[in-house]
Amino acid sequence: MTERELEAPEEVDAVGGADAVGGADPVGGADTGTAVIEFIFASVVLLIPVIYLMLTLSQLQAASYATTSTAMSASRIAARDANPSEARAQEVAKMHFADFGLRDAPTSITYSCTGPCGQAGSLVTARVETKVILPGFPLLFGSAHAPHITLRANHTDVVAVGDQ
Repeated sequence: MTERELEAPEEVDAVGGADAVGGADPVGGADTGTAVIEFIFASVVLLIPVIYLMLTLSQLQAASYATTSTAMSASRIAARDANPSEARAQEVAKMHFADFGLRDAPTSITYSCTGPCGQAGSLVTARVETKVILPGFPLLFGSAHAPHITLRANHTDVVAVGDQ
């Protein structure tokens, strides 16, 4: 060993390389400490869009279930009542949408019949349409101009025979 090596031993830094005092850094000092920055950048770029996509898809799935169950209930109401009440169908729609966590979704219900609507054996079809506003956009554009997806569901039921 030389005199210099005995006087100044190399110190090893936290990443396993030699310290600048005792020798060359085999890791290449320019890359040290960037892993945290890369992790934060990757989280922002990848994780936030995936979370938004999951929120949007879950809201659309809930609205789809609510729309379908509303169409089924509305056609059953019309099939068992000679004069289906629009107010009763809207109340049932509010109940279904509240069950799925969608309280202010605009919903329209329309009926069509094959033959006279109150006659036993005729078919009653209920059509339900709702607009689901994408999450986060009402804050940017306002509720009136926010982008939305329209969901539609139909259900047909047979008018019951006799009193029930």
